[in-house]
Amino acid sequence: MNGHIRKRGKNSWQLIFDLPRDADGKRKQARRTVHGTKREADSKLRELVSRAEQGDYVTPSKESVGEFLTRWLDLYAANSTSPRTLEDYQGIIRRYLNRYLGAVPLSALKPDNVQGLYAEMRNRGLSSLTILHTHRLLSECLSHAVKWQILTKNVCDAVDPPRPQRRQMTSLDEDEVGLLLDASDSHPYRDVFFVALYTGLRRSELLALRWSEVDLDRPTLSVVAGLHRLPRQGLILLPTKTSRSRRQISLTDEVVGVLHQIRGQQMVQKIAPGSAWEDTGFVFTKPNGTPLDPERVSKEFSKVVKTAKIPKIRFHDLRHTHASLMLKAGVGPKAISELLGHASISITMDVYAHLIPGIQEEAAQKFSNLLAAPRKGKS
Repeated sequence: MNGHIRKRGKNSWQLIFDLPRDADGKRKQARRTVHGTKREADSKLRELVSRAEQGDYVTPSKESVGEFLTRWLDLYAANSTSPRTLEDYQGIIRRYLNRYLGAVPLSALKPDNVQGLYAEMRNRGLSSLTILHTHRLLSECLSHAVKWQILTKNVCDAVDPPRPQRRQMTSLDEDEVGLLLDASDSHPYRDVFFVALYTGLRRSELLALRWSEVDLDRPTLSVVAGLHRLPRQGLILLPTKTSRSRRQISLTDEVVGVLHQIRGQQMVQKIAPGSAWEDTGFVFTKPNGTPLDPERVSKEFSKVVKTAKIPKIRFHDLRHTHASLMLKAGVGPKAISELLGHASISITMDVYAHLIPGIQEEAAQKFSNLLAAPRKGKS
């Protein structure tokens, strides 16, 4: 294939080069304008001719980054992700990517544009984890631009996102748990808080629980879905994200007792005179049988925590408390990983290993014993 350079102005050059002929054998050419020295223009021409010969040349897109991200959401994300994940993607694109990169031509996007975005986010006080999530989403979007032959490379490969600092896990000890349960004793959501503490279920998993997934004779419950509130969609029931999240949990006598009590109360509510009960099948409901709102549950939990005068914790920290107390009781990490529905035991160990009683002392002693054994044999 051939190519040549035409001077357009001071330090401006037009590169003209052949592309593979079309199906009818008709000659095709491409034109690119570059700025710099004549030597740099020659180098760029050789690069483009080489790409064209190998079939890797991509005609520069006239789309902006923002236009491409919108198209990516419609063509890929809307059909390949859950509604909750799609909502998260839309939020990241709206709040960060479009705000800083939306007007940049997609074909002109460079690593320093992306690095500048992360610097701006950091200056705004956003966490390293938020920046990392933004980086991963942008990288995924651009990887599709490469697959769709809109770009030749993903600029995110040349950018280093910040390493997020591990968030300090918060949990309660036995005395604090007692204070929390006492403070919630007369609260309408006391059963929600109790079962969350005794099972380690995520908020969404707990509120999605239906009686068809509870077996009080065995006694077990099955986690198969999560209940979420999404903008413009309201409450929506979604299947668990991973196969490990879909799991069966054994229930203690205390939890079985609470669930029996809930079911009995619901039977009374159903037959009460003038009842407006809706048989939705959910375990945790409003007085009319409809499911509880996740955000409302968290807000009410915060009020109970304040009343109990214990360290400030989130509803999700009941899950951490469950795992922490299980470890303290001597339950193995593998069993806890399965109970919590972690994707792998490495996640469990990464979060909770420092809480395993005597784990470092035991490891040091085992190492010492290993080296001492052959020395004793020589004496």
